[in-house]
Amino acid sequence: MKIDSLKWGSALALVIGAPAYAQDAPPAGAQERDNGQTIIVTATRREQTLQEVPISVAVVSGDQLEEKGTLLFDDVADGVPNLQIDRTNGNFAITMRGLGAGTGNLSFEQSVGLFIDGVYLSRSRAFQNPLLDIQRVEVVRGPQGALFGKNTNAGAISVVTRRPTRDFEGFVRASGEVEHGGWNLDSAVSGPVSDTVSVRLTGRVGAIGDYMKNSLTGRDEFGSHYEAVRGQILWEPADNFDALVKVEHSSNRVDGGALVFNYIGDANCFLCNAVRNSGADVPEYPSFTRASAGTSPEYDNTKTTMAQLTMNLDLGDWRFTSVTAWQDLKGGVNMDYDGPLTFLESDITEQSNSLFQEVRAQHPIGDDGALIAGLTYIDTNLHIQQASTFNAASAGFPAPLNGLSLRQFNQTGESWSPFVSVEVPVSERIMLSGSLRYSHESRVGNAISSNVGAFPPTYLPYDLTETRKESLWDYSARVRYEFSRDAYVYLSYATGTKGGGFVSNDALLLYNIQNGIATFQYDSERARSWEIGGKFRFLDGKGQFNVALFRTNFADLQVSEYNGTAFITGNAASAIAQGVEMDANIGIGDYWRVGGSFGYLDAHYKDYPGGACLYDAPPTCMPQTNNLAGVRLVRAPEWTGNAFIEAKYPVSGSLYVLANLSANYQSRSFFQPDMNPLNSQPAFTKYDARLAVGREDGQWELALVGRNLTNKVTTSQGFNTPVFGGNSHMALVGAPRTMTVQLSLDF
Repeated sequence: MKIDSLKWGSALALVIGAPAYAQDAPPAGAQERDNGQTIIVTATRREQTLQEVPISVAVVSGDQLEEKGTLLFDDVADGVPNLQIDRTNGNFAITMRGLGAGTGNLSFEQSVGLFIDGVYLSRSRAFQNPLLDIQRVEVVRGPQGALFGKNTNAGAISVVTRRPTRDFEGFVRASGEVEHGGWNLDSAVSGPVSDTVSVRLTGRVGAIGDYMKNSLTGRDEFGSHYEAVRGQILWEPADNFDALVKVEHSSNRVDGGALVFNYIGDANCFLCNAVRNSGADVPEYPSFTRASAGTSPEYDNTKTTMAQLTMNLDLGDWRFTSVTAWQDLKGGVNMDYDGPLTFLESDITEQSNSLFQEVRAQHPIGDDGALIAGLTYIDTNLHIQQASTFNAASAGFPAPLNGLSLRQFNQTGESWSPFVSVEVPVSERIMLSGSLRYSHESRVGNAISSNVGAFPPTYLPYDLTETRKESLWDYSARVRYEFSRDAYVYLSYATGTKGGGFVSNDALLLYNIQNGIATFQYDSERARSWEIGGKFRFLDGKGQFNVALFRTNFADLQVSEYNGTAFITGNAASAIAQGVEMDANIGIGDYWRVGGSFGYLDAHYKDYPGGACLYDAPPTCMPQTNNLAGVRLVRAPEWTGNAFIEAKYPVSGSLYVLANLSANYQSRSFFQPDMNPLNSQPAFTKYDARLAVGREDGQWELALVGRNLTNKVTTSQGFNTPVFGGNSHMALVGAPRTMTVQLSLDF
């Protein structure tokens, strides 16, 4: 094959000069952009159409992400019912159907498993960098332990990136945000360099503009600068073998903070009055203005590096696959927790690395069935350090809180997990499937706490080391009935297990252990779920409608609650989540498309002895004798919904104009189990819009994208202000309105 050196030279210059940038959320419900287009997913560990998969799956395509200008992973949830992704003062808090890892214990792994190109990522911080050159995002709801492995008892989110192509192609995208000064430049080039080798180079660089005003310093804060680069080489020396090498690095540096008061506190609260009497203009409730006088710069930084080798070998009807991956993550966050005072700051650093190895074999059964069997091995190392600096004397506070409280946590772990999945066609219309997975996991955890200065007697130093070993079984069974190629119904039963672990960041841990309030370890949690659903296409493929009804029971739910002084981590006895999800997408005539998604969720504790007292409980309430049975789970809004309308008209033989308007609704979501409204995000609706003009052949497009058009103030985290008391609360403010001009060039 002859290589076009001029083509590749120009393309390489574009990629090197324009490292790629990531992107934001999809037009809700728009799962199939073109009439009759088939969506291929890998939710069952092999390629199938979305219609065939007997699981509730939402698909967000890379094109949708790019059209909306989606930069960050948390915006992916916009059009997916019963999925919530919140930025917190630690890592992302991800909940699906009401279940997710608590944010208080930093060593928690997520209950929603995160995967990129089939590789499991144990830390949600790995997704805090902007997205890069995405093919699609698959949101697989419900327990998926048998199919995906550990820590998927709420579901799995699988990100699939674009691969090298045998045809030469590429793109350049540039955008500028006009309200806060953000910008983005990303590009990719892909194609063959020989008869057997193809490559893809992708890069992104940009900034998110500062949107928080610090009234004390006069600075605009909480913007970020990011960059990412990925290189891939695909080698295909024979028809039955291929090997893909992928290496990528990305970083995201956030400057400043977005933590604000959500009610400063009662008049009898010493520190609350110190805030009021500080002379600073301190907003009482969340807004895009804050008053912070931290002695150290606030930040939230993440760097990730990943290398992956994927090989496929076909021998007769068998396909053998090996996936080897290594990931390294470094991150940290510094936050000021007292506004205009210099009383309390917290600095958290996190470093982790993991080795992932999976081998599997696949063999067809009949026309549409398959047998998949394999083994997954994961080795992880985690180090977390939290340094809390107290200066009570600076605020005139008489409590002995002056000095440095330092907590370190180290964990090593490995797991082995053999699995098998079978899909068997029993007739032309009926498909039976089942999966079984065994996981053996061992971990060693070490937690150290030390104090320098004056602290209360509850701040006991400690050095704790313990070992955990667990053997876990997960299984699933499903039946799918096909009325026609456009109408399927299914019934599913599945389980998921999340391994236990260790408490990582509690200064009062030893004191609470000695008083029977806490333990160093917490147990694994278990999910068992029934689901019935249907997937339908109509109007010759112009319309799609999907519906799922589910009921999931959780046992030993892992929880971490902040009581204003310390985190109490352990297991709630049992909980239940049940509800319905629907989405529709309908083409009207040749130019119009409407659609949306809807989710209803009833998620509450069935039995939770020892849970925190509710905010309005009588003074006689004691957690030791309290039971939160019937109380709603955190980050589990009862209603979520999205609707969009889009029109695309040709204006000449080669040009089109497009207009899209969408709305996202969420009912009240509580951040803490005390059900205090000040620790919640009230119901809200956000509106987005997009106007574009471009060439029908896709060579270029110019667009204006508006997000959160009404500039709605929302929060993604809420808690009692540390140590303040007096019913003082803080919240983390979400993104404001943005107006972005986009230019896309494809070649």
